[in-house]
Amino acid sequence: MRGNRVVLGALLITAVLSGCGSEDSAQTGQSTPNNTPAVLPASPVKPPRQAFDPPKVFEPTSAEFPSGTWGGNNKPRATLYDGNIYSANNEQLLALDGVTAELLWSVPAKVKAVTSGTSAPPVAYKDHMYVAFSGFQPSQGTTKPHPQIEVVSVDVKTGKPDFSTTIDVDLDSTISSGDGDVAIAGVSDTSIVVTYFNDSASLGLTYAVDAATHNVRWQKDKFLASEVDSGMVVGNGGKPMISSPRTLTGVAEADGAEKWSTALGGFGTTLMPISPKLVASSRKLYDSLDHQFDIVDVTTGKAVYSKFTDIPTTSGFDIECFYDQRSIIACSAGVTVAFAFEADSVGPNPLWEIKDEGSRAVPSFTAAYHDLLYGTANGNPVAIDAKTGKDAPDNPGVAPAQLDKYLATASGKTYKPTK
Repeated sequence: MRGNRVVLGALLITAVLSGCGSEDSAQTGQSTPNNTPAVLPASPVKPPRQAFDPPKVFEPTSAEFPSGTWGGNNKPRATLYDGNIYSANNEQLLALDGVTAELLWSVPAKVKAVTSGTSAPPVAYKDHMYVAFSGFQPSQGTTKPHPQIEVVSVDVKTGKPDFSTTIDVDLDSTISSGDGDVAIAGVSDTSIVVTYFNDSASLGLTYAVDAATHNVRWQKDKFLASEVDSGMVVGNGGKPMISSPRTLTGVAEADGAEKWSTALGGFGTTLMPISPKLVASSRKLYDSLDHQFDIVDVTTGKAVYSKFTDIPTTSGFDIECFYDQRSIIACSAGVTVAFAFEADSVGPNPLWEIKDEGSRAVPSFTAAYHDLLYGTANGNPVAIDAKTGKDAPDNPGVAPAQLDKYLATASGKTYKPTK
């Protein structure tokens, strides 16, 4: 299962470049069952509304979502799943109707909420929503205060938690406490992989929670996972701080054993899960400040496509990629270039490419779904045929950040498809 499109790489380039168990069981990530959500759903979570596959045109809904639903400061909180919105903060997970913003259910965190660390958007997997809450254990006797992570799985149809597991974060001995950003990096049939990142402490940790026992199977210091796929966990290795040697590393999901590693220099990389067995890596080179983009096989660490871009030192540059959840991977770099591949045959030559030349503006993609790409060009929303790279006949009316056959989201609002 793909994880959130983790912005850990981006966090690392700014910082590198930049549930709840009993008191006795917390150290090992033991779990305790949860039985009753704070609010029972008034209706089934899956919306009884018309589906469009793929959606081509959208109109805004009248939904007014609670303050904080979407997050801010480049730290999103919400996930779209089957037409509804699931939003996590450090205190609770909310399920909201995507069209009306009606509260369907909520699950409170059991750990004490932190003041500055954040909880990333929840991750959907097989009609369950997985969330990691960033928490804090106050001092008790001679025990120093320390961060905690609460991992919770919730049935999206009933709003009932399946389990809750609490992990005590072991900080460096020079640090008495610290608030960190936590995220679900990915979920599979056997594991829930969770990360903890503390910018001020330059601390990055990854935990693999066993999906059956709910215990921590392994943990890894100086490793921030971004992807769980094909029996591998892929992420940034090394201490997350500028100039510290960094790596792109793949470890075994089963036991955390390192399987491959590629040196990156003094900067980390932004990792984007893009299709089964593939992850995209977009990074600034430490020595030259130029840009390197790679599509990497998660099982071997080998790049199946690479693109080097010579960048003036005063310019910013990044490549974002999206998978249409069917057969196409599409990438864009601002208004300079856009290109695509068939997911099962990525190689040296893209399926198509649009460059910043001639009479056609380069689209900047924001999302992809079932043979359509969405984004902007010339400052307006556009839709692109994913297989040909040509303009789709309909103007979508919005450039969605997330979408499915029931709904789209953009800039803190939701949009329902009409065609």
